Amino acid sequence: MTQRQGAAPTCGRLLLLLWLVLAPGSLLAQGINQSEPLTVHPRQSLTTIERSFALPTWGEATLFDRRRETLPETVPAFFRDSTLKADLRTYYRDKVTTGTQPAAVTEAWAAGGSLSWESGKLFERLHGGVTLYTSLPLYAPEAYGNTGLLLPNQSGFAVVGELYGKVDLPLDHTVTAGRYTWSTPYVGRQDNRMVPNTFYGYMLTGSQEDKGRDLSVRYGGGYLATIKQRDSDTFMSMAQAAGAPVDRGTVAGGAVLTWGPASIGAFEYYTRDILNILYAEGSYGAEAWPAVEAMLSIQAADQRATGANLLTGSYFSTGQLGVRLQVGADPVMVTAAFSQVGGGAAMQNPWSNNPFYTDGLVLDYQRAGEGALLLGGTVNLRHVGLPGVTVQLQFFDGWTTAAPGGPLVESEWDVTVDWRPQVMLPGLWFRFDYGVAQTWQGSSYTRSNEVRAILNYRVRVF
Repeated sequence: MTQRQGAAPTCGRLLLLLWLVLAPGSLLAQGINQSEPLTVHPRQSLTTIERSFALPTWGEATLFDRRRETLPETVPAFFRDSTLKADLRTYYRDKVTTGTQPAAVTEAWAAGGSLSWESGKLFERLHGGVTLYTSLPLYAPEAYGNTGLLLPNQSGFAVVGELYGKVDLPLDHTVTAGRYTWSTPYVGRQDNRMVPNTFYGYMLTGSQEDKGRDLSVRYGGGYLATIKQRDSDTFMSMAQAAGAPVDRGTVAGGAVLTWGPASIGAFEYYTRDILNILYAEGSYGAEAWPAVEAMLSIQAADQRATGANLLTGSYFSTGQLGVRLQVGADPVMVTAAFSQVGGGAAMQNPWSNNPFYTDGLVLDYQRAGEGALLLGGTVNLRHVGLPGVTVQLQFFDGWTTAAPGGPLVESEWDVTVDWRPQVMLPGLWFRFDYGVAQTWQGSSYTRSNEVRAILNYRVRVF
């Protein structure tokens, strides 16, 4: 085992950190919600398009749930109906890359999260909110930076990531302006580190529902001028975040239609002289036979340069197609997925997670011309005396002949363990990830080992 200068071996340090994280009394140092917990039900394993225009919800503890009942009726609804939430998180990440090139290490342990206040409604129409995000280093050697948990130099930060106002319009429409979070395939929270992406701009969202036909549609669109990325305390233009040396905003919009067990949606993102992205996805879930659920999902994206081609200096065009099948019979679910990238260029995800099914813990399998296969299984361990514990094992295999440098092959094994003690401690969620990835390209070989340990605690103060 390689030992880093001035530090204990990775395994020993990790065990010590896990003990500190799980030690009694540590809840007050824990963190905000990260994506969604594991599930063994295909219909609950929502696709990227199905999560659009919705925030992650996985439960929370409540301290003063009867506060409103104790307030005088003369208190304006703007204050009486307000909410205060603390999303706390501690996160350890360690990635070691070895091979034909010199070894590279990124490592940090951070604590922080967010404190958010949202008002009640003024004149039954106007409301708003503010969210303070912070990430502070607990263990962060300067030489091992760029973990995404802190600033690139391993410094902590605090930032008002959300400061917004809303106007509720007739027919279930809302206008939001200011700093806020978006949840769409290519403009999203990317909440897989300490704090999420947030955006500055304005948007109109709406929804319509026909309960009799089990039919609903959610839609929205707007203009996003800037983004605060997950490892930053400043906002930059959407174009700069994509890698272009100019200030440009992004116009985005889309809709999601759900009809019984089926859903379909599409989103468009346009940044003048930079990039245009079109994304579409559909899924259908059914009960294959008693107690067995199945879900088939298909996704496609098209990316291309626009106008003056300021992103790369020349025109490019590429795309990606993906398909996923999930079959579950509680407490087990199996997953198989495949994706293919066009040969023109690699796919880009400058403002969100990679939305494709074949996104691994270490690698994203989005190189030019890359085909990727995913095989995985998820099991809930409550039947063996471990309630709230879910384990997932995934294998990825990718290959391409169009990558710069010649033909390339890469593979990855990922293990994820979730623990959610919903009865004893609602709002608590612990996740452990381990991934090992290997890449071969001619005489070059790279191996990456990554460990993540995250403890989230969500509490609604009132």
